[in-house]
Amino acid sequence: MTTDHVVKGRVFAACHPEDAARLRVVRYQPGDMRALVADAETGARQRLILASSLYDSPLTRAGSRRRSGYAPDDVQAGDTAPAVDATPQPATAEVDWFQDLPGRRFRVALPARLILLNSNQRLHHHQRAEITRVLRRAAAFAARHVPHLDQAHIVGVLHPAARGRRDPANWYPSFKAATDGLVDQGVLDDDDHTRVIGPDMRLGHVVEGARLVLHIRALETPNLPSEQGN
Repeated sequence: MTTDHVVKGRVFAACHPEDAARLRVVRYQPGDMRALVADAETGARQRLILASSLYDSPLTRAGSRRRSGYAPDDVQAGDTAPAVDATPQPATAEVDWFQDLPGRRFRVALPARLILLNSNQRLHHHQRAEITRVLRRAAAFAARHVPHLDQAHIVGVLHPAARGRRDPANWYPSFKAATDGLVDQGVLDDDDHTRVIGPDMRLGHVVEGARLVLHIRALETPNLPSEQGN
């Protein structure tokens, strides 16, 4: 079993229907036998558990529901793939952010309940760097099925945990980290002005736990300033 779905900050729920336990991954390095987890809501009771008990789905390969272990809280029993997978855009429940514009479209959804960076926060630089690293890694994993693009237009959508007035531009540090994750994955060679329009930040519908989604439109013909034009 691969453990690519075990990402720091991701929440896992007990598979047994009578167990309400929810765990958040505190520390895990690919290849480790155990992951450090804590209670999702309180952060208390940190302990090591076998990474093999953290499944990528609450369903077995045969389609039956698991009765032991834990599965990502953002993957429901009816899902056929982890919610962090990149899928073609537009999805039926999403706004068509590129309506009437040409180009292939892709949707990269980060897991819900990740800690997000807001420009109004006052964080120690070590804490900010750690959150940035997690967001980059999550975005890189979510974008693993997106092909390499020479140029792209990116709309970053903040899906808040509750209704209310918000300025999505305040979450630019989170969108920047996620866009850097696309570069880490090889979707883009860089995210400078010669390759990327955006990320244009928008506010989406409410999602439990909040999440970021990148909507990507491939620019099929070069139409951004070149480095020679600077």
